[in-house]
Amino acid sequence: MTRLLVILIAVYVIYYLIKSSLKSKKLNSIKAENTSQSRTQKKYQEEKEGEFDSYQKEIAYIIYSSTKDDDTCKVCLSLDGKYLLPDNRILNDIRPPNSGCKNTNGCRCKLMYVTKDEEGSEKIESFLKKHGGLCDKQALEKEVLNL
Repeated sequence: MTRLLVILIAVYVIYYLIKSSLKSKKLNSIKAENTSQSRTQKKYQEEKEGEFDSYQKEIAYIIYSSTKDDDTCKVCLSLDGKYLLPDNRILNDIRPPNSGCKNTNGCRCKLMYVTKDEEGSEKIESFLKKHGGLCDKQALEKEVLNL
């Protein structure tokens, strides 16, 4: 009877060792897979950021445009016609879809990107740099465009 008990314990120990060995191999393969996926995701994100950075160098300024109808909220209307430099800190907070938008259908605003090769973009870009990278349409028209 004791021999049977010893054999059962030995079988159980061997079973437990094999099970834990397989479990650790499976965990290691999952970790390796996750690591390779996260590396791929990081690489993709870095490529995208680099791609945006190269385009950002060509952008002179950005114009915030809201849909001006009865459904447009006050937050979006207040931002309509604002001129911003592409490196302005506020841009990340107001980038459409604007998180502060009160429209029940969601934000419908757009950003219009103006490149440096557009006529008059140098004047507007330098004006924005003098005024902290943000101004409204009226101030710009009054000072730069002489309208």
